[in-house]
Amino acid sequence: MKIAPPTSKPQQFIGLFPLLVLLAIPLLNMYSGAFYWPDSGDMVAQRSFNSAVSISLFIGYFWFSFRYIHQNVASSLISLLVKKNQLGQFSVHRQKLTKAFHHQIVNSLIISSMFMAVLAFLGDVSNESYNIKGISYIASFVTFSLLTSLFLFQVRSNVTYLLRQVLPGTNKSSDYWASFSVITKLSLTNALFALGLLTVLPIFWFNVVVSPLEVIAVVSMSLLIVAYTFTPLLKLKLILKQQKTRTLNQGQSVTNNHNRDDRQPKVVRAPSEVCNSSDKLKTIAAVVLVPVSWGLVSMVETLI
Repeated sequence: MKIAPPTSKPQQFIGLFPLLVLLAIPLLNMYSGAFYWPDSGDMVAQRSFNSAVSISLFIGYFWFSFRYIHQNVASSLISLLVKKNQLGQFSVHRQKLTKAFHHQIVNSLIISSMFMAVLAFLGDVSNESYNIKGISYIASFVTFSLLTSLFLFQVRSNVTYLLRQVLPGTNKSSDYWASFSVITKLSLTNALFALGLLTVLPIFWFNVVVSPLEVIAVVSMSLLIVAYTFTPLLKLKLILKQQKTRTLNQGQSVTNNHNRDDRQPKVVRAPSEVCNSSDKLKTIAAVVLVPVSWGLVSMVETLI
């Protein structure tokens, strides 16, 4: 995957390849025998079926997220460079972002391999796992753990890069705050994609008895994901709040000195809000979808 600039040429639908991946994985699991409707009361088979469905959805969702996030990063980068009159530096920043992405892939591979090694040590990988069914399931799970790690790297690293490497040096205050708003919207979009992950989680526990320990684990993991992905957005809002306070103090100082000098300098104010009504509605909708997904799973369970 590369951070590529938008072009005027017709482009392939962004979700086409993720959709093909989403369809290919269940077909592979069906062929290997890992994907079939379990018998009533067979909790082990039901959990295996739920895992196969969920992992397929997660992999397709991750792939779509990467493609969308990378396009969004490219558009945001161009917007920031235009305001700095440095559009010629786009290829340099693209190479750095792509290099960082490749490093994150390597790190994700290491994390995924360590996780599978722990499962093997605990005995979850047995001799039965070396048939085609077991290999298919393990391959899907390794891919899932790899993409999960990579996704968590991506939702924060791109925002941090733009904030630290591109935003500084913007000459005009108005351009600075316009660029700051672009980065904030990028951070919000990444956080909303992370919230989307929580809507798939209920499928793991479809038609099975959920233990109190699993409830605690799911709630804890969900809170960690929300905290991890929304922390950059909260930091950006804190920066905005601090700048608004600083600007207010500057305005009061200018007013006090106005009688000494008729030429009152212009004080550029930070925007009151960087997220518009549409962004707030998207956030509310993403939050509401999480309990709705759990409700839908419970409803389907009662109908079966």
